[in-house]
This record gives sequence, C-alpha cells and structure tokens, in this order.
Amino acid sequence: MQSHIESGTELFARLNSKPKLCKLESTLFLEGPRNTDIIEIGGDRSTGKTLLLTQMLANCILPNYHRAARIQGCDASAILINTDHHFEVSKLATLMSDIIDTVDNVTLASKAIAIDLDKVAVVQNSLHNLRIIDCYDSEQFCLTLRTLDDIFLDNTKIALLAIDSIAAYYWQDCEDDVITVDTYVKKLIKLIKTHTTRFNVVTIYTRLYEDMYKQAKNLTNDIDYKIQLCRVRDSKNLLCTLKTDGAKITKKICYSILSNGIKWRIDEGG
Repeated sequence: MQSHIESGTELFARLNSKPKLCKLESTLFLEGPRNTDIIEIGGDRSTGKTLLLTQMLANCILPNYHRAARIQGCDASAILINTDHHFEVSKLATLMSDIIDTVDNVTLASKAIAIDLDKVAVVQNSLHNLRIIDCYDSEQFCLTLRTLDDIFLDNTKIALLAIDSIAAYYWQDCEDDVITVDTYVKKLIKLIKTHTTRFNVVTIYTRLYEDMYKQAKNLTNDIDYKIQLCRVRDSKNLLCTLKTDGAKITKKICYSILSNGIKWRIDEGG
C-alpha cells in the first residue's frame, strides 16, 4: 500500500468541522447522511434523478437562518461535477426560491411577525457555496477526480460532492477494455473515496439504469444508500425505493415530478 505524507494544511482541512447535512432531504434521511457516505441516485430515463440531486444541492447550500427566518438549509459548500449536462442553474435557483417561500412567519417576543426575505439576495449568496466543474470527456473527468484533494483544501466548508452522472464516459473508457458498468462504477467510487474519506465529504451521484428491474437486485458494498427511482409497471405512478448498505429496503415512497421539484406522497408509500 502506497504511503501518503500529510501536510499540516491537509490535516487541518481533514479535521476541520464540516457543516452537518441533516436537512439534506429529511424524507429520505431522518438524521441526514453521515460524513463520507456514498449515495447513488439511479433509475430509468425521465424519473427525476438530476432533479432530486438538484433539490439536495439546494438544501445543502442554503443557509439555516436568514436574519430571524429559519430556512433550514445546511449552510454548506458543495462541488458539482457536471458530465451529462442535464443540470440547470436556473432550476436550482427556482428550487431555492421555492424553499424560501415555505418559510413561515416566526414568533418573536410572543408576536408573529412577517420576515421580509430578500429572496434574490439569499439565492445569489447561496450560489457562492456551489462550484460547478463541467467535464466534456473522460480525460477531464478523471483529472478532476484525481485533483479532488486540491479542491477540498481550497474550501474547508465543502461537505458534499455531487456527480451528474458517474457513468457518462463508460463507453469512451471501455473501448479497449470491456467491463461491466457495475465494475466501472465501483472503480470510480474507490478512487473518489480515497479523497472524500480523508476530508469527510459526502458523495452523491446519479446513474442511469438501462434495465431498472434487473439492476434493482444488485447493490455494491461501497454504496451506503441506494435511491432507486422508477415508474411502476403498467402505471403512471413513480416510486422511490431506498436501500441501505446491507441491501435492506428501508423505505418505499411514491412521488411526483413538479415544476418546483420532487414532491413526496408519504401516504402512498409501501
């Protein structure tokens, strides 16, 4: 095993307290993911994978409070590695604005007072917490993954690494060495974890399943949570299945894809 000499700067960044992601997506994670967790969002086309990732990013980078109003964001920084180019900053801003709109009046000195939120300012300030790295080929993607240490050292508030999507360059990488998508993803996760484990960063990535029902049987040990999004057979309904690292199904929740994000229908879950 190759040794690594850690500098004082790296040690400080690694041990520095990270913002907690307990409010990342409370419907799925009651107490939020743990530091260094690997989370997969997988599913068929048009099941809301990128939208759910965008929704989590919105919760991640929004503040917990703005003046006296509690927005309940994580107030953390995030990195998005954009490979599929389905992600839209305008959609992220819309989702953040919608989250802010749900902020109720707060009670101060036994009086309910309306907090006039400057939504534009909150959204713009929060966007500074997100760094987007666009990759257009396998070489750029691989270089980005190998330089994650430098990225994390540059901002010790980074608590989330998002990748949309992890297998975008599978065919490009496997022209001469044909391996399964599962093996390909597992290799990338191994590389990613060498960086995120040292800096206490959660990883969330999206992945397209060509055959949802066949894929649902497989669970890589390196993944702590697998979020599977699918359309119910012979139905227009959408179903989210959450599995843990032990391959145990912990939740089944129906959901809708709306203009203001993923909306969970708890009462219809299995």
